[in-house]
Amino acid sequence: MTKKERDKRFRKARTQVLKARTRLLRGTRDEIVALLNDVAEQIKVLLASQPSDYQQWYLPQLQKEIQRTLAALGEKSAGVIATKSGEAWALGQAMVDTPLDAGGLRISGMLPMLDTKPLLAMRTFMTDRMQDVASSAAARINGELGLVVIGGQSPGDAIANITNLLKEQSRRRATTIVRTEIGRVFATAAHERLQQAGEAVPGLKKQWRRSGKIHSRPQHDAADGQIQPRDQPFIIGGHQLMYPHDPKAPASETINCGCVMLPFMESWDVAVPGKKPFSEEEIRLNPTKADMATSRPINDYLGK
Repeated sequence: MTKKERDKRFRKARTQVLKARTRLLRGTRDEIVALLNDVAEQIKVLLASQPSDYQQWYLPQLQKEIQRTLAALGEKSAGVIATKSGEAWALGQAMVDTPLDAGGLRISGMLPMLDTKPLLAMRTFMTDRMQDVASSAAARINGELGLVVIGGQSPGDAIANITNLLKEQSRRRATTIVRTEIGRVFATAAHERLQQAGEAVPGLKKQWRRSGKIHSRPQHDAADGQIQPRDQPFIIGGHQLMYPHDPKAPASETINCGCVMLPFMESWDVAVPGKKPFSEEEIRLNPTKADMATSRPINDYLGK
């Protein structure tokens, strides 16, 4: 295999893993949102079946039924998270193994399996967070029902508020958990695998790659393309992060972050060795990116 062929295969394999990561995040989010929407409809039907005179509502029984429905939501969503976190862990390992193998550095059969203790700890944390989404929703729904019983709002208003609570507010929170915590599992596995691989591949480093989201963190965009030794931290907005979603970093640097860590070798030819160019859409829709493109050397952000 020539160097050109090797580098092409490496780039293709790395892109495939990143696309699989995107599909996993989106698919997990869609499954959780579908569960929330289903529960919202169930509760909507339950409330609509109550007597039109709110004074005839039997609140304890109604709350018990809603609690049961939301408890089932917590269990189902926790099950989805448990399954998807395992897939994210495997993909994180593949973020290192697959491109290196494709480029002729076959390490996957040489290295030991990753210690899954971090995965188990993160999985427990995530399932607790998802179950808390359900329990928090139950508490807020009880408040809405209480307002109906004391005549503070109409049953119709309560149904609308509760539906919005489940379909909008709970959905946003669940989406944040998925993006942040599934992303953390992927990033942690990739980092741990990179440390292992570095023992077999001298000169193996890591590179920070920004997400490409329209409304991303400016400091994460500014760090795009940064290269560090595999065992040294990235410097992101004055903070030290070993990898995106590093649990030791402030939450302000990790929540909803879409950045990734890429394996890097100085000898590899890659399509974008430094900063990834801002797209025209990014510059058009985000004034901060437009300012960055004009206040810093334009070639850094437009790839020219």
